[in-house]
Amino acid sequence: MLVSRRSVTFLLLLPFLVACKDLIRAKDGTLFKTPADYNEYIIGRQTRIIRNIIELGKQIEISPDTAYSLLDKYSAETDTIIADIKGMPPFRADSAFRDAAIRSFTFYKALFNEHYRRILQLRMSDPGQSEETINELMEITEKIKREEEQLAKQLHNAQGEFATRYGMKLRPSAIQQEMDKKN
Repeated sequence: MLVSRRSVTFLLLLPFLVACKDLIRAKDGTLFKTPADYNEYIIGRQTRIIRNIIELGKQIEISPDTAYSLLDKYSAETDTIIADIKGMPPFRADSAFRDAAIRSFTFYKALFNEHYRRILQLRMSDPGQSEETINELMEITEKIKREEEQLAKQLHNAQGEFATRYGMKLRPSAIQQEMDKKN
């Protein structure tokens, strides 16, 4: 039996084509070969946002003017991160982890655009912090805390389910380890 060159080429490329079928690519070109790649993409972006929040918190105490100027920068960066995550396809038809990240990151964007702006306005307009200002600051802080706890729990649970489904072991992220040390 004579085998043509096309048949040989096809047979040689077949394993590669089958392997490519399972590759998942984000809109920005990032390739997710494994569930761990997908996880790291999301968590890496979450880490950037959290670092920005930590830096903003420091600047609020040191220099409210500097902190105020950072809000637009961090809001724009969070917009880009949200777009990155929205550009991720579901991982093997599973979008729960990605969607929980989008909800969480959208909340962080609202922090930069609304809540932190209001906190800074109050601190800058009333440096002595009247009782009225303190009460409003406490209300804002409590609202942030409630919303963040709920969204963080949803993201944590979605990540845990993702890890379980794909046999991954989760370890604390670098930012989580830093925060644990501070506490």
